[in-house]
Amino acid sequence: MKRYLLIFFLTLLPYLLAAQYYSVGEDPASIRWRQINTTNFQIIYPTDFEKKAQRMASILEKVYNYAGSSLQHQPRKISVILHTGTVRSNGFAAWAPARVELFTTPSQEIYAQDWLEQLAIHEFRHVVQIDKIGAELPGIFKIILGEQAAAIAIGAYLPFWFLEGDAVVTETALSHSGRGRVPSFEMELKAQSVEKGIFSYDKAYLGSYKDYIPNYYQLGYQMVAGIRKKYGAESWSNVLNHVARNPLSINAFSSGLKKVTGKNQSELYNTIFTELKESWTLRDKALGKTEFETITKYKPGYISYRYPHQVNDSTYFAVKYSLDDLTHFVLIGPKGEEKRIFTPGNLFEESLTYGHGKVYWIESKSDIRWTHREFSQLRILDLITGTVTEKKYSEKIYAPCLSADGQNIAATKVDNNNHCSIVLLSPQSGEIVKETPISKDLFIITPSWAENNKELFAIVLGSDGKSLAKVNPFNGVISYLLPFTYNELMRPVQHGNFVYYTNTIDGSSEINAFNLNEKTNYSVTRSRFGVRDVLVTPDGNFLVYSNYTSDGFKVVKMGLNTAQFKVSDPATSYDYELAERLSSQEKGIPDFSTLDTTNYKSKRYSKLANLFNFHSWAPVHIDSENEEIRPGVSLMSQNKLSTAITQLGYDYSTTNKTGKLVAKFDYTGLFPVLKLDADYGREKSQYYEIINHVNPAGQIINKDTQLISYSYKVLNLNGGVNIPFNLSHGKMYRLVQPEFQIGYTKIRQDASTPKNFFRGIIIPLTYRLYANNILQQSTRDIQPAIGQILDVYYRHSPFGDRDYGTIWSAEGTLYFPGLVKHHGLKFYGGFQQRKASTGYFSDLISYPRGYSNIDNNQLFCLRSDYVLPLFYPDWSLGKLSYFKRISLRIFYDQAWAMVPIQNNTSEYQISFASAGGELTSDCNILRLLVPAKIGVRTSYLTDQKNFNFEFLFSVNFSAL
Repeated sequence: MKRYLLIFFLTLLPYLLAAQYYSVGEDPASIRWRQINTTNFQIIYPTDFEKKAQRMASILEKVYNYAGSSLQHQPRKISVILHTGTVRSNGFAAWAPARVELFTTPSQEIYAQDWLEQLAIHEFRHVVQIDKIGAELPGIFKIILGEQAAAIAIGAYLPFWFLEGDAVVTETALSHSGRGRVPSFEMELKAQSVEKGIFSYDKAYLGSYKDYIPNYYQLGYQMVAGIRKKYGAESWSNVLNHVARNPLSINAFSSGLKKVTGKNQSELYNTIFTELKESWTLRDKALGKTEFETITKYKPGYISYRYPHQVNDSTYFAVKYSLDDLTHFVLIGPKGEEKRIFTPGNLFEESLTYGHGKVYWIESKSDIRWTHREFSQLRILDLITGTVTEKKYSEKIYAPCLSADGQNIAATKVDNNNHCSIVLLSPQSGEIVKETPISKDLFIITPSWAENNKELFAIVLGSDGKSLAKVNPFNGVISYLLPFTYNELMRPVQHGNFVYYTNTIDGSSEINAFNLNEKTNYSVTRSRFGVRDVLVTPDGNFLVYSNYTSDGFKVVKMGLNTAQFKVSDPATSYDYELAERLSSQEKGIPDFSTLDTTNYKSKRYSKLANLFNFHSWAPVHIDSENEEIRPGVSLMSQNKLSTAITQLGYDYSTTNKTGKLVAKFDYTGLFPVLKLDADYGREKSQYYEIINHVNPAGQIINKDTQLISYSYKVLNLNGGVNIPFNLSHGKMYRLVQPEFQIGYTKIRQDASTPKNFFRGIIIPLTYRLYANNILQQSTRDIQPAIGQILDVYYRHSPFGDRDYGTIWSAEGTLYFPGLVKHHGLKFYGGFQQRKASTGYFSDLISYPRGYSNIDNNQLFCLRSDYVLPLFYPDWSLGKLSYFKRISLRIFYDQAWAMVPIQNNTSEYQISFASAGGELTSDCNILRLLVPAKIGVRTSYLTDQKNFNFEFLFSVNFSAL
């Protein structure tokens, strides 16, 4: 078994090395950057984020003293880059080069802690993890590979559930909040375990197309916390020590767990989740549950309904999520029947409202060029006419809510300094009518209008957690209705004397009601797993809400009887025993109220002076574009803003036994993307020479053919520029990318080169236009159901010592839905025309499968595919591979070519075709989370009347 594991690992190694160039995009070129250097951090940030950057520096220094304790490691100084222009909230730590990137805008789903504090604790824990691996690795690996030694060890050995689970454990242990204290965070695993049972370890971690699987953050928290509870806080430090000190063992993580706990990953998973299931099941059986009527009709499989609103007496609106389809807006009839009415784009959570026959929601809108500049876009759907109107904001707008009289929309605005405001929008145009700042660094979550249309009820996040409050949108005055708490408070709505909202009750997210007259809080529901999205029907007779099951949220309603409400203290925190145990294993909880108010010295951060950041190297040549490793040397640089990637090295060909110096440089920090590459070295080739043997009379009596080898030197310089215009809108991904390339090749002869061999300069020029329009895919889709791709090339060599003619091509791809859902049709057409005396310009279009490299002046190819999933096995072959989906692709390809003869003075037409199929499996190899595809292709070549067999293998790092 170990031999096969090693073969699989070596197969994946080129992909792991190539994946070290990790970048998620770039900020606008117009941004001017500054930096703060503290003892342990370099914070790089836009100039207008100065005040918050100072606070972030203090937060990070405070976290530094706590977050490494349980892993027994204090990491070296690291750079932290702050991105302030996105509408999404995120963060990540990466190695090679070592850095942390934080997206500073808070979301509406934030738990009860300041967003910058959350980011600091969670992401710095990742720094501790990775730096500990790097520090404990044998020195020879760091000498040979640089920073990527730790990155490779992390990527190859540590499962994502550990990396993220350990970070969630840390955010929980080092705060009064954290996801370990949020009921909705364990809700999905709890429901799955109680209703469906415990899935296999591989399925729980690597996912499934058959069943909905909670993410590895949730899995990881239970695993990491469970092991710390059983085996002590230092257990994970010992596991990481073992991994780092055994870098040549491809089973280092599992063997480290075995050494510390006596069990491997699967055994620990089964032990922990068996105990959790027993505990959750006992609670479920003992719980006195609220009775309700289900509005949505039962359908098998995972289908989740959120944000219900009543349209009329018998119809409800909801947002529908499933594995089978894209997110949709639906209308639900009196018998649960559904009517699909619209497919939105990237819908923000907690950012949808309904009223007066219209649905209002916020989507994210990408910048045309810059990944890290995004916009909020209000979209308005008229349910009567079906028309959609839109308003794109330069501001970050979230959580719109329509007043009962339909005169105003209120929403939360967050500026680039994370200051929060309430804005009033026109319900007709979406224009901002009024903006009212909110003071004291408070953050407004899910506001809704009071019945008087003059005030808002909202959840307010402050330094001591969350509170339910009344907010005046015209002057910013806040009146708190509840004391601040670290409970999960969400989505308040008023009806009569009560404000209904969700709050944490006994470890579950439940509906509460606050009586405005009595100033008393009540508990309203007790559910099995948790509820969201409460509303009251206009007649006041029913509460409608989303109730969670193992197959997603279902819209339900319950009779509203205030006499059955139970008095409840809204500030009472549930005793999360596991979370408290984790906290007790740490040095304490950082007190961010006592941050050092002394400003750190800041200075300008020069993009030019920091263009190069050499971080890794290798005693092999790493071809990242083709995901190959060859003999040679590599030296790699990526600047901290991820706009400049450089590779220098030496590439040795074992075939020709020649080598060349190589250099590549990509720069994405300007509006056009610049690409430069160069190589210089010796090339080898061969030719046949006929040797005549003559007799004394001079007559040829014998001929021999001799293979002669020769060499020559080649200098290649290439430059390119392209502009990727991101025109994505709604559910469609759209890209238009014009491109221009210029090359310079100089060929020099040496003593072995034949006299008639060309020497001189070649200058090829390339023009390209690429465009696509692709529908988003659902989880189970193999390919887009709708899509169009166009790719046009033109190449020629008008300058230099030889004109190699021209070649142009046009390719188009069309995607259509198949006969059944998740089946798909794909049609490809490509045409190229070559006018050249030699084959200097290679083919630009695809061939029928099974064919390649036919000398041609003209080539026209048509390819057709029909793809379908066969079944979803969720089957493991030990540790080697986990198979999630088996698919079949049937194809027929046809091509026609004009083939030159007699030194290109004449030509004739040939046609050739292939038909066959591809049987592939979507899988995970060696329990790596990165998805792989393995399969075989059988092609019948019609002109040759024989079969061609190919092994298919690919790895998709972009899916992570």
